[in-house]
Amino acid sequence: MTVTIGNVTVSNMTSTRMRHGREHRSEDRALRRASRRVELLEAAVRAIRRDGPRVSMDVIAAEAGVTKPILYRHFGDRVGLASALAEQFGAALVAELDAALAQPLPPEQLLRATIDAYLGFVERDPQLYSFLVGRLGAPVGAEVANGLVAQVGQRVALVLGAQLRSLGIDSGPAEPWAFGIIGMVHLAGDWWLERRTMTRARLVDDITTLLWGGLGGLTTPRAEEEPR
Repeated sequence: MTVTIGNVTVSNMTSTRMRHGREHRSEDRALRRASRRVELLEAAVRAIRRDGPRVSMDVIAAEAGVTKPILYRHFGDRVGLASALAEQFGAALVAELDAALAQPLPPEQLLRATIDAYLGFVERDPQLYSFLVGRLGAPVGAEVANGLVAQVGQRVALVLGAQLRSLGIDSGPAEPWAFGIIGMVHLAGDWWLERRTMTRARLVDDITTLLWGGLGGLTTPRAEEEPR
């Protein structure tokens, strides 16, 4: 509505200011909530690294300086917290794998470098890795582990598909191959964190040998046939 008083026109400026004020307050609340969420995730990472993958939500809340209900308000439950951490963890892991896959190396060396990048990332943060996907952690739901593997597998599939096409090879198998590779490395890494019966370099060599040559390549043919 517009009202004219003398030579001055008064419009609906007041309602506009009120609307803008509400929008700004809403944006401020969203920013504060996002910032608080980051702080809670950082506190969770500190607690997991310090106390291990079985750390309780009570300990994580105490590390963050909040009550457990506030932690649940932001993430829902332990699985929700793990999912948020897996999203960050997965993004960082994909970045490392991208760097490994971008190296100008022969195919077998590139495979070895990618496997080493994955296991190296896991080795640097074993407690967090175990919390998210390892057998050492309290169960957080298969969807968290599967989601992390899928995130990495999809990225490797894209790169593998492009490499196959550049070589004039059918790229159809790129996705199942990528998920097969990542699944093997993921589970072997999980086993390795628990057992530690070999060095990372040895594990990388063993997985590379199997993936590159296949089980058939490991079979030693007999020197001569048995007599009939």
